[in-house]
Amino acid sequence: MSTKLEDLKLKPYLLAELNQLGYEVVGDMQHLSDAEALRIPGMGGRAWRKIAKALGRDDPFPSRKKPG
Repeated sequence: MSTKLEDLKLKPYLLAELNQLGYEVVGDMQHLSDAEALRIPGMGGRAWRKIAKALGRDDPFPSRKKPG
């Protein structure tokens, strides 16, 4: 999990916020729960899904039912 957050093409203000919090690679965020990550200012669903996919989490929102 040495993927850099910069490589995920996140919004610049979110990337700046994550860098201020000390997160530079995806592995740094491994310990965060979904709720904790989504409380980061600027973090939205799309950005969290990119990060979760890079972390190897299959479904970042497992309790949400898929339409169909």
